[in-house]
Amino acid sequence: MEKILKKDEFYFCLAHLYYAVTVVDKRIEVEEKKRIKDLVEQYWSIDFDHLNGKDIIFSTLKRLFNEKPKSEEAYTVFCDFFNENEALFTDKLKRDILDTSDKIAQFFSGRNKSESVLISRLYFLFKEK
Repeated sequence: MEKILKKDEFYFCLAHLYYAVTVVDKRIEVEEKKRIKDLVEQYWSIDFDHLNGKDIIFSTLKRLFNEKPKSEEAYTVFCDFFNENEALFTDKLKRDILDTSDKIAQFFSGRNKSESVLISRLYFLFKEK
């Protein structure tokens, strides 16, 4: 992660992924938003070069929840960033992203079909490269 020059862009795009996972089933529960907050605190609260990743993620998520883009649009933002910066994604970083995404998807009432499809797409995105 230290290699990524535009760390703020990474966190911005990561927030898009987590938003996409949350809204892919077209339902947003308050508990899901709280779960995202807890997971971001757990996985992404480390400062790099005076940038606070969790603050970037939280502010981006807040904007996304207000603007309500479609899940696919948000997912594409993350995929584009990944494809342009794929060499910088370590196996551990990919595992952390997948783990967080899966925990978001499973939280409210277990993973439904649309969430499973999105998590599978993310898994294969990481495996293809």
